[in-house]
Amino acid sequence: MTAMTDPSLPKSAALNARLHAAVPGGAHTYAKGDDQYPEDLAPVITHGRGSHVWDADGNEYIEYGSGLRAVALGHAHPRVVDAVRGELDKGSNFVRPAVIEVEAAERFLQNVPTADMVKFTKNGSDATTAAVRLARAHTGRTTIALCRDHPFFSTDDWFIAGTPMSAGIPGQDTTTFPYGDLDALATVLEQHETAAVFLEAATQTEPPAGYLDASASSPPATERSSSSTR
Repeated sequence: MTAMTDPSLPKSAALNARLHAAVPGGAHTYAKGDDQYPEDLAPVITHGRGSHVWDADGNEYIEYGSGLRAVALGHAHPRVVDAVRGELDKGSNFVRPAVIEVEAAERFLQNVPTADMVKFTKNGSDATTAAVRLARAHTGRTTIALCRDHPFFSTDDWFIAGTPMSAGIPGQDTTTFPYGDLDALATVLEQHETAAVFLEAATQTEPPAGYLDASASSPPATERSSSSTR
């Protein structure tokens, strides 16, 4: 945070009251709620430029969180803004794919050589949930193995059911394993007919040597069982 024009945040306080009157929890995203910040220090943002944002009271901050880690280029990057403006006049959301969709897909595949094809989604939760459905359909299994040391994979029931915010969600077929421990993952795969394994490649801790390659090549439970009897 940089210089505070008004540390009491009266305008933000008034806006927070209006948010709580209109939006459950005072925010559309749980991580943005004022209960996630120190008491009386939950500014409401008016705009951002690069890595800096300004609140309704005129205070300037360095936004370390960068839009929940999604704004890698900073807020209102000139090239991004110009590109968006250039597309707005063309319309959007047609009943058939637009030229820009095939161009974006081809450019993505050129830059990610390990990908055979690409399907864009609106957010990460849609992508991981689609992967769960695909894995279950392909394997005929239902159990999903989740790395318990990584905090978030989806807003959908298959993941949220295993968190403290599971009220109103029926039980889901998931199990967990610790990060960086191949033996623990092997045990999960032996004990459960697993459709898919979910983990992040690395977060606060770098993976042990060979861990990711070995995790990706781990055979499913039925294959492990049959090979151990031969």
